[in-house]
Amino acid sequence: MNLLLGGRFVIEREIGAGGMARVFLGRDEVLERPVAVKVLNPGYGGTDLGARFRREGRTAARLAHPNIVQVFDAGEGELEGREVSYIVMEYVSGGDLKGLMDEKGPLANDELAKLGADISSGLAHAHANGVIHRDIKPHNILIDAYGRLKLTDFGIARAIDATHATRTGSYLGTALYSAPEQLRGEKVTPKSDVYSLGIAFYQAAVGQAPFTGTPIEIASQHVSREPTVPSVLGANLSDEVEALILECLKKDPDLRPTAEEVRERLQEEAQPARNARAYAAPPIFEPPPPAERTPTAPTEEPPQEPPPQEPPPREPPSREPPPGAGRREGRRRRGPILLAAAALLLVLLGVTAYASGLVGSGDPSTEQASQEEKEQASSSESESNQPAGGGEETTSGQAASEATTGAGQEDTTAGGSDGESASEAAAQAVEDHYTAAAEGDYDRTWNLLSSQGQQQYGPQASYTGQFDSLESIRFTQGPTTTDITGDTATVTGQTFADHTDRDERNAGTWTLVNEGGEWKISNIAVQRIS
Repeated sequence: MNLLLGGRFVIEREIGAGGMARVFLGRDEVLERPVAVKVLNPGYGGTDLGARFRREGRTAARLAHPNIVQVFDAGEGELEGREVSYIVMEYVSGGDLKGLMDEKGPLANDELAKLGADISSGLAHAHANGVIHRDIKPHNILIDAYGRLKLTDFGIARAIDATHATRTGSYLGTALYSAPEQLRGEKVTPKSDVYSLGIAFYQAAVGQAPFTGTPIEIASQHVSREPTVPSVLGANLSDEVEALILECLKKDPDLRPTAEEVRERLQEEAQPARNARAYAAPPIFEPPPPAERTPTAPTEEPPQEPPPQEPPPREPPSREPPPGAGRREGRRRRGPILLAAAALLLVLLGVTAYASGLVGSGDPSTEQASQEEKEQASSSESESNQPAGGGEETTSGQAASEATTGAGQEDTTAGGSDGESASEAAAQAVEDHYTAAAEGDYDRTWNLLSSQGQQQYGPQASYTGQFDSLESIRFTQGPTTTDITGDTATVTGQTFADHTDRDERNAGTWTLVNEGGEWKISNIAVQRIS
């Protein structure tokens, strides 16, 4: 086909079609990357629907989140000799949630909790930025090459809402996932999206939607009938997840949780499952088999994709003590041995120093040399127990004691300088990122993202464009590093941002990784709080 839209997007082939639009695989000739191009069917290009379609596309473009398909452009152009409206989006190659459900059947509790937390995270970000999806369904939940779920088609249903087709009932084709208030023609709110999300979760857990029949029959059931409890239909769900799904399906929007509450509850549900797998360990003094060393990265990736944020182990797995209680017990048992060894070294060093006339010499340089020898000897004794990246310089007695803390010790050199701890450096990287954005130093803003972060949020112009109206920003809480595990850090904080057209208060959680000795942001989850 090889047609050109917008002077840069080459249309290659059709990859999907709906009642009002088609989707093409395209190529961005400027940035040389694949894109997806959604094109309204010919005839709508110069209409009010076409204008709404493009406007909603531009609204969606301001959303930047790893669980939302990024919108790059929206406009008008000529296709097959007719004027069309189009939206250019990130190309997501792994299919959609509907295809995954068709392939695997009902999803088990752990997988549903993990996937559901990802989806609701993206939806919560949209709601925090004043964007309602209006058409949540498995077909609009895409899967990327890493197995990450991404919401797409934000606002497209809104563009269609005002058309004659909707008023005559054609929109009932999506009644399977529509909220009661939406079907009654009442105001659509973020809680309407939560209802639709609950229907998608129900279908993923049970293998079918809670209401079936013709579109009119389904719409009536949404308004007046309670869904069958998923476990009655054989769903493999915990009590918490089942209760959450049913809360999402409450007829009264006020009784439904927010998308952020859904994310928090599913994340809590998914975490124990990950911990149970990660901490399944044999008796204390037997090394765990490699298969049980489940990585615990902040965002779990599919089995075939290695977690990008897991630090490499310093020793072969077979020699590393098991995690959890076993590790702590092992440290307690090794502690006396290491302390005794350190004491013996101190005695030997003291004798040596005495014999050479160094003790009590009053020469500061020789006393310092003696102290450094002690520290080096103690460090050598406990080297195998130090965390990756080392720690702050200590006296010999402290070194022997602190060596027993193993993986629980913070990495205090990565990203730091002049004694600056890793936690301080990670928090500073987050603050520098936004300070640079407010100052218009977009290259530095971009370079403070990790390579994975740049891949998620790119291209640079699209990511940094959200800061065009930013005049100043300050942290009202934090930034505070709440966790460091190897080369991965988690930072939280709240900001007050002064834009040319608005003020914003946001709460955020940032995941950072250490790349080349510097902390870089790999994932951003920011929610507007006022």
